[in-house]
Amino acid sequence: MEGNFRLPLLKLLGEILTKYGIHLSQVNTLGLPRVTHFEFVCWAQKLVPTFEMFNVFYYVTYTGGFYSFNSRTEGVLPCSWDPPKSFHDWKQKFFYIRGGVIPIDMHYRAESKGVPKVVVVGLYADREWNKTLTKMPTPIIQLEGKVLVAAGMSLMWVPREPRATPLYAYKGKAGYSLLNVFDPKSGGEMTITPRFFL
Repeated sequence: MEGNFRLPLLKLLGEILTKYGIHLSQVNTLGLPRVTHFEFVCWAQKLVPTFEMFNVFYYVTYTGGFYSFNSRTEGVLPCSWDPPKSFHDWKQKFFYIRGGVIPIDMHYRAESKGVPKVVVVGLYADREWNKTLTKMPTPIIQLEGKVLVAAGMSLMWVPREPRATPLYAYKGKAGYSLLNVFDPKSGGEMTITPRFFL
């Protein structure tokens, strides 16, 4: 799906919307891939993503009636590169979501309130999660649904064996890093835990 958007709403996106005080319908499709990419890279590196971490790398912008998230550049090392430049006709692809599907209290932000600004957490450069996320920045790409399943971010693929755990592997070898999805030559694929691990 364009923007890597999934339902039910992921916890990180819910926190971002709540802390910045914006409604999901006010975020353009160029902002959503940045959120998903950030969360994916965190889970792939065994980090629990938080709003405070996301806010170190991104800030909110407002253009043409919609909010988005742009990379901070001043004094911040990047955790990503090559974000999508555009999604054609994205405004024609809006769809309705029943309120109960998104279990957070979202409020529509009035334009008169201006762009939300949240103070960046202090001493972030010395934190281990910052060093991990900036060690090898990755491109923001369209992620395959099964890879999001392996990161615990989607329920769109379920193994036939109910006790099996979905994971990403290479030539049957478990424990292959999810970060390899950013390398087209990596050759990884979705599989399940070997039967003797069940």
